[in-house]
Amino acid sequence: MMTPQQRRAVRVVVGLLVAGLALGMAFAALTLIFRGNVLAYQQNRHPHADPAALARTLWTRPIPILIVAGLYVWVARQLLAGAHRAYRRVRIVSILGFVAVGWLFVSAEYPAWLRVVQGVQLAVLAALIAAVNRPVVRAAFLPVPGPRPRNRRAALLLAVLAPVVAEVTLGTVPLRLAWAWLLFAPVYSAGALFVREVVRRTDGGYPNLLLMGVAYGLLEESLALQSLTSPHLYHAADWAPRLFGVNTAYAELNLVYHAVFSIAVPIALTELCFARHGTTPYLRRGGVIAAGIVALLGSALLRGAVPPSEDPGYNMPLPAVLGVAAAIAVLAALALRVRVRPARPAVPPRPAVLGALTAVMALVFLGAIWPFAGARQPLFTHGAWALLPMGGAAAVAAATLVALRRWTAADGWTSPHTLAACTGALAGHTVVGLIGNADSLLDRAYLTAVTVLTVVAGVVAAKRIHVPVAPSASANRSGVAAR
Repeated sequence: MMTPQQRRAVRVVVGLLVAGLALGMAFAALTLIFRGNVLAYQQNRHPHADPAALARTLWTRPIPILIVAGLYVWVARQLLAGAHRAYRRVRIVSILGFVAVGWLFVSAEYPAWLRVVQGVQLAVLAALIAAVNRPVVRAAFLPVPGPRPRNRRAALLLAVLAPVVAEVTLGTVPLRLAWAWLLFAPVYSAGALFVREVVRRTDGGYPNLLLMGVAYGLLEESLALQSLTSPHLYHAADWAPRLFGVNTAYAELNLVYHAVFSIAVPIALTELCFARHGTTPYLRRGGVIAAGIVALLGSALLRGAVPPSEDPGYNMPLPAVLGVAAAIAVLAALALRVRVRPARPAVPPRPAVLGALTAVMALVFLGAIWPFAGARQPLFTHGAWALLPMGGAAAVAAATLVALRRWTAADGWTSPHTLAACTGALAGHTVVGLIGNADSLLDRAYLTAVTVLTVVAGVVAAKRIHVPVAPSASANRSGVAAR
C-alpha cells in the first residue's frame, strides 16, 4: 500500500504523463494542419532535397512521438495501481520520449513556432524524468522479492560483441570514419540481445537463432538500408542479375552474414564466457521490450542517416516493404515455434582442425560472392556468370550447416569446439574484409592485426576453458543436437 505522500507523488507523475500525451498530440496535429508552411520551411533549408521525400517525412516524423505518448496511457492506469512493471516502463518511455523530441528540436527541421511546442515538450519530459526518479516514488514501487533471472554483465558483453563482430572486424567502415560505427551500434546491440532473449525463452537452439538472424538481416538491409532492392546503393545491383527487383548476390551474402556474424557468433561467444549461466535469460521482461524498441529505433536511425546520403531519391516500393515485413513475421514465428529434429551424430574434428575448416568455409563463402560477383575487380561480370559462384557459395553454406549439426549432436562436442568454430569463422571473415575493404595501408595493418589477435585470443581462451560440454547443453540435449 502507498502512503499518502507516495500517492501524491505518483499523481504528479501521472499528470506529467497526461501533459506529455497532450503536447505530443498537439504537435502532430499542428504539423499536419500547417503542413504547407512546414514544407516551405524545410524546402528553404534543403533546396536540393526531393519535395516528395520531404512530404513523406512530414507525415512520418510525428508518428514516433505519438507512439511514445500513447505508451503513457497504457502505463498510467497500472502506475496508479502500484504495478512495479508499469513504473519501470514509465522510466524507459520517459527517456525515449526525451531523446526523440530532443532530436527533433536540435535538428531544427520545423519552424520556430513549432519548436516552441517542442521546447515545452522537452521541459515536461525533463520534469517527468525527475519526478519518476524521486526517492519517494521509487519507494512506492519496490520490486517483488523472489528469484528473477538476470545477468547484466553478459547482456553488456553481447551488446558490445555484436557490432564489433559484424562491423568493426570486417572493416566495412574505414578507420578515418570510425565514428560511423556509432550509427550501427544500436541496431546490432539491441537486435542481438532481443533475438537471444526471445529465442532462449522459448527453448530454441541455434537453428532458431539463425532463422531469427535472417529476419534481423531483412530488417537492417531491407527496411533500414534499403540495400536489397536499391539499384544504386553500394553498387549491389551490379553484383549479379536482379530477380523481382532484388539484388540477388547481395541478398545471399548479407542474409547469411547477419545470421552468422551479427547473431549466432556473438551469442555463442557470450554464452561461452558466461557458461555457468547457460541459456537462461540475461534480461527481465522489461529489458527485452526495451531491447526490441531500441533495435527498431536503431533501424530508423540507419534509415534516416545512410540512404539519404548514399542513395538519395530512392524509396523502397510499398509492395516490397509489405513483402519484407511479412517475411520477417513468418521467419520470427518459425524461429519461436519450430524445433529441428536432432541430426545423426558424427565425430567432430579436433578444435584446431575445426577452426581451420570454419576459417576456410567463411573465406570461400564470402569470397565467392564478394570479389567474384561484383566487388572491386570482379572476375565475373554482373551477368549470368555470377550465378556460378553464388551457387557454389550456397553449397558451401549448406554443407557447413549440415556438418556442424552432426558434429554438435555428438557427445564429443565440447566448449573448445564451439570456441574454435567461432574463432576460425571470425578470422576468415576478417581476411575477406582485408581483401575487399581495406583501401589504405592503415586499414590493411588494422585488419591484419585484428586477424592475428583473433587467432591468438582464441588459442589462449581455449587453454582456459574447463567446461567439458558446450554451455547450451545445460538447457536440453535436443537443442544442442539441433545446432
